[in-house]
Amino acid sequence: MAPEIEKRQHGRAAVRLPVHILAADGSRQGEMKDISLGGAFIRCKKPPPPDAKVLLTYEDLNGNKQAVIARVVWTNLESQGSSNKLIGMGVEFL
Repeated sequence: MAPEIEKRQHGRAAVRLPVHILAADGSRQGEMKDISLGGAFIRCKKPPPPDAKVLLTYEDLNGNKQAVIARVVWTNLESQGSSNKLIGMGVEFL
């Protein structure tokens, strides 16, 4: 079996940052679990649907408030019953 090829353009950094998510269907809280120059994985109970644009607000590791517009690329709601998967979404920063 061939090794899996990494498709990401930018390396990821593991983080644990509370994030507020504002989408057309309402707002919710989440936790950013990893971040790169191009996007992030955000754990949240009810992610917006793929292709939704969202406004993410959070404090960075230095305590500075940040706001970024992103697009939901994927969600893993179908994995909700799996004990080893974090429910959430992958976003691409716009």
